[in-house]
Amino acid sequence: MISQVKRTIVSAFIWFFGLVIAVPILLFITIVAIIFPHRWYNPLGQLLLRFIMRVFGARVTAEGLEHIDPRATYLFMVNHVSLFDVPVLGGYIPNFTRGIQAVEQMKRPVIGWFLKAIGMIPIQRSSAHASWSVLERAVEELRTGKSILIMPESTRTRTGKMQDFKKLPFRLAQMAEVDLVPIGLSGLYRFKSRVSWHLRPGPIKIKFGAPISNDQVKKMSLEELQALVRQRIESLVEEP
Repeated sequence: MISQVKRTIVSAFIWFFGLVIAVPILLFITIVAIIFPHRWYNPLGQLLLRFIMRVFGARVTAEGLEHIDPRATYLFMVNHVSLFDVPVLGGYIPNFTRGIQAVEQMKRPVIGWFLKAIGMIPIQRSSAHASWSVLERAVEELRTGKSILIMPESTRTRTGKMQDFKKLPFRLAQMAEVDLVPIGLSGLYRFKSRVSWHLRPGPIKIKFGAPISNDQVKKMSLEELQALVRQRIESLVEEP
């Protein structure tokens, strides 16, 4: 009982202190993103997102960066764990990258403004027609040299275990002309799960796997690619 009360008090303090710092930073990035070209401010934005994670008590480390050419264009796929996925990935993926984000998230104050301003691609998950439009837009973005990040589970896990993968991300992989990079996130479910507002400061790891070449992607069926990427991501995740 005492430990639960202590956890609640600590979480409340971290949320208050973290939001006092994070909200002005997100609004600053939003304004800068509206005024300046995205590639121009991106390095500063990454540093600020890393700082936000530190303020909330996360100690983030990145492994497997030797697999990544920061000048290349990739399709990144990662397990979906927490609302903190975006600042972790945005802060530590070395390439100029934008993600595909549920349109519901973009309707929220501050975070929604931020996501729109930096150029995240909105998706209406209940609409098949809208999903196809998202694929076409993502392919166009890839052709301009912008890497794309997508979460095949579509929604955050409630248990810490990976959920079923949707087919849309793998259709995108087959349409894209770039290599696919699996990423595993560890520690974020413990840090902040979907089923609790409590925060548990501690280590978080983002681990990059070896790219799956576009040639290999094109030789595989949708189901084979789905199974391979799931196996690769699972091998990169050390803990929920």
